[in-house]
Amino acid sequence: MINLKRIMRVRGGVHAEERKSNTSQLPIVTDLPLAKKLYIPLQQHVGKAAEPVVKVGERVLKGQLLAHSQGLISAPVHAPSSGIVGDIHLYPAPHPSALPIRTIVIETDGKDEWTPLSPVSDPFSRDPEEVSVRVAAAGVVGMGGATFPAAVKLNLGRKNRIHTLLINGGECEPYLTCDDRLMQERAEAIIDGIRIMLHGMATPQAIVGIEDNKPDAIKRMQRAALPFANIKVVKVPTRYPMGWDRQLIRYLTGREVPAGSRATDVGVLMHNVATAYAIHKAIRDGEPLLSRIVTVSGGAVTWPMNIEVPIGTLISPDISSVP
Repeated sequence: MINLKRIMRVRGGVHAEERKSNTSQLPIVTDLPLAKKLYIPLQQHVGKAAEPVVKVGERVLKGQLLAHSQGLISAPVHAPSSGIVGDIHLYPAPHPSALPIRTIVIETDGKDEWTPLSPVSDPFSRDPEEVSVRVAAAGVVGMGGATFPAAVKLNLGRKNRIHTLLINGGECEPYLTCDDRLMQERAEAIIDGIRIMLHGMATPQAIVGIEDNKPDAIKRMQRAALPFANIKVVKVPTRYPMGWDRQLIRYLTGREVPAGSRATDVGVLMHNVATAYAIHKAIRDGEPLLSRIVTVSGGAVTWPMNIEVPIGTLISPDISSVP
């Protein structure tokens, strides 16, 4: 079982200005008006781009498969809302490079009509392999920024006999509070997602590391995890880059990942709290990955907030610069 006596002192790191107070106490906004067009990149994950299975002019439903994965390191893409496929073409990537990337454009119809879903009421009665298959089909990728297909990590857990799943709730970057708010508002769903991940990985225990500048998130996550002896929620020091996997691994487990090695080499594997929530939605509700909670903050922002946004939503309604 989990031995928290192994917790180590932090080496290095900086105390960056947090700038989180503008949004850390505001509820997640979920009623964003639906954009008239959604631009869904086919390369929004590590690995090969997804391949379209729809055609221009075809009507699609929310949650419907738009493009299937190609190979082991790839993830499918689904429709964030119902509407008509208006285009499949090269558009600037949602990346600082703005390089052209193949994109499916959906002209939304405002109905937000769902495709039939296949929820699982008792995932723990299913084979671990089935959990991985469903997570892969839902297009869940690492929501902490790495965007690595989550099912690949679940499979690695079984193959490498991982003894501890680490859940990253650090969110050490300035301004960002999207994971903080997610933990405050949806802690039970996150813990359920962690339990599902443990089952899919055939791993006995999990540790959730949350920086100590998030006291409300820590309390709510600890309360949600209380019935489960194999899941512990632990405070970690607020210091950048505590969200870095190797820093968090050393602090929570006492193990150091050697240069040139992977976390799996020391028996641990890490996921983000938002990834655990996405897996909960994928299995319990049958919903593919369709949205992302985003922090909008800073000195130039009139109304700072955390907002749940359908994938493919442009930052600005002005698309005159889009070819």
